[in-house]
Amino acid sequence: GVQVVKKLDKLGMRSSDTAQIFLGVNLKCNSCHDSFVSKWKLKDAYSLAAYFSTEEELQLYRCDSLTQQVAKAEFLFPEISPKLPSNSAADRRAAAAATFTDVRNGRMPRTVVNRIWQRLMGRGIVENVDEMDGEPFNPELLDWLASDFVASGYDLKHLIGEILTSRT
Repeated sequence: GVQVVKKLDKLGMRSSDTAQIFLGVNLKCNSCHDSFVSKWKLKDAYSLAAYFSTEEELQLYRCDSLTQQVAKAEFLFPEISPKLPSNSAADRRAAAAATFTDVRNGRMPRTVVNRIWQRLMGRGIVENVDEMDGEPFNPELLDWLASDFVASGYDLKHLIGEILTSRT
């Protein structure tokens, strides 16, 4: 009923906000249906939301209608989706945090770098900071800044210093 949909809306916001801020992936529409403009599916949004849920699996609702599908915690990029030691809420959240900062996950540092660059310079290296699948105007610069950001221990002050003292 209405309570379930409100709970899923909150989880959907958590997963779509997390994906957009840290991965540059827009999942807002995917909390209701498969995307019409990207590769992301309803199940992708629910699978990411499952990391933040108190439930071990989530029933999928397509536009407020219950489907016969369920989603378990799974990262958007299966090649770096972690094995969970258990399916407890604490382990799922810890796994999500570890996955976002996993060195194999180049999206998070590239997205953060792009967001900071955009705030400081007025335009992202990838123009739309919410859609990191776009073409960067300088891929080498984005990759170098992201690598340096990771090497600094994700130090935002260091990143800002690198950008502001560069010869851009």
